[in-house]
Amino acid sequence: MTQFKFEFGKKIRVKSTSPKKGGHLLAGFLTLGGLFVYDYVTLPAWNLRSPSFVFMLAFALFAFATIDQLFTLSINRISKTAYMLGALLIAYVLVFGVLSSEMLNAKEYREQIVIKEVKEFSSDFTTVALNRIPVVDKQTAQQLGEKQIGTVQGLGSQYYVDPEYTLVSANDQIYRVSPLQYREFFKWLQNRNDGIPGFVRVNVTNPTDVTLVNLSDGMIYSPSAYFSQDLQRHVRFKYRTKILSDYSFEIDDSGKPYWVISVIEPQINVFGGLNAIGAIIVDPVSGDTQYYDIADLPDWVDRVQPTNIAWSQIDNWGYYINGFINTLFNQRDMLQTTDGYNYVSIDGQTHVYSGLTSVGSDRSIVGFALINLRNREATFYRIGGADEYAAMSSAEGQVQHLGYRSTFPVLLNVSAIPTYFVSLKDQEGLVKMYSFVAVSNYAAVGVGESVAAAQRDYLARLKEIGMIVDDQETYKKLTLTVATVHTAIVDGNTTYYLTFDEDTRLFVVPLSVSLEIVFASEGDEVQLGFFETEGNVIVVDEFDHLSIDY
Repeated sequence: MTQFKFEFGKKIRVKSTSPKKGGHLLAGFLTLGGLFVYDYVTLPAWNLRSPSFVFMLAFALFAFATIDQLFTLSINRISKTAYMLGALLIAYVLVFGVLSSEMLNAKEYREQIVIKEVKEFSSDFTTVALNRIPVVDKQTAQQLGEKQIGTVQGLGSQYYVDPEYTLVSANDQIYRVSPLQYREFFKWLQNRNDGIPGFVRVNVTNPTDVTLVNLSDGMIYSPSAYFSQDLQRHVRFKYRTKILSDYSFEIDDSGKPYWVISVIEPQINVFGGLNAIGAIIVDPVSGDTQYYDIADLPDWVDRVQPTNIAWSQIDNWGYYINGFINTLFNQRDMLQTTDGYNYVSIDGQTHVYSGLTSVGSDRSIVGFALINLRNREATFYRIGGADEYAAMSSAEGQVQHLGYRSTFPVLLNVSAIPTYFVSLKDQEGLVKMYSFVAVSNYAAVGVGESVAAAQRDYLARLKEIGMIVDDQETYKKLTLTVATVHTAIVDGNTTYYLTFDEDTRLFVVPLSVSLEIVFASEGDEVQLGFFETEGNVIVVDEFDHLSIDY
């Protein structure tokens, strides 16, 4: 645009800057500023295989074109090009989204997870010892954790316990662990220099073993922190191109806390078939991060595969058995997972399992699937029987006069019989009884006020209906001579530790088992009843001092 000015009666031609050029620059600066804020808040992966990132670029181009038109008051070549590029990005997501869909790739989705089919349940599924049965579910762990934080004055006003409670194995024990979190922004502002002081650890086999672990140095990086201390932002700025998924709180064998963040990528075409390929391990105290491929992960890491992704692959395996068209019409041979799932620790590694049922079936299963959440190894056990909710109803029916409600079952191997184990809770959520239910026959139910009593009742019921011939391999009664007796106070309860001349193992007898244990001394003959385990420590279920009758 050319402007003129008059000086001493002469008209002088002056060259000026085009307003279009200034409008382009201003639109670019505003768009980049908005893009920076959006990226800082939403933290997408800078990866063209992430639809959210592509949509962000398309939105930025549309925004730039619109702002540019407003400032230049024209529909120019630059704004048209921006609109066109944004439209191409949207088309890229839509087209490759369809090309990556189950409709066109049903076979690839079915074969994404390799399942080893096992017909013999007992030969492959680990038998869990009586003292290793997980009796603390997620809800119970939450209640126990809230009580722990309430024991420290002032702690509950600043922090709350994260309700997730990851199931982990450490030092041959199985725990649910969960960190404390800031209650809100101002609580973080007050404590950001010291960090979060600890985490809750609950032993799933012993509800009295609950600990609020205090750390010598606080955890600075947390999902409930803000700005640079926010865990996701801290990791994202170090790994801009990786697609992140689950954030799992775990501890190593020394009890040191870490965050394990799954890294996933599509494996079918451009966007389809998400699968975990590794994990980023974050030290929440120092902020140190390290990426590992799955094969190189430290041994203590339990969970890498996000449960929802692993379970969608199981669904695809059962759903697309005869292709995509079959899912719309005949639905021949199709399987689907039941509504719920649970976790179980086997050989020190966390697995997720659920029943598989025929499409359209009601309250029954044809088998169940088990997935290792570290390496994605999957097993299908073919066995007909009740689904988890039928088993829960059966257990509740045994105590219907008490109104107890069942937890979601844990799968166990009891005397080579696939068995659901549940806890029965009162209206306050307190565990009052336990129950075992046979998968193949939910009329085979055992209940009791202790795990041992429930198992004894269950085995008797299995013998009664002919599902097992003899349980002598599982339950033992021995008459032994006392060698030594020691006592200890465990969580406020007196516990006796006995050794015997005839048996080298250590026998643990809680006072609640029998008052006669008080009179036991060296040289006395006693009779013990217990469930056989492979360990050297035996928890006694029955105790009888043969010289005393109380």
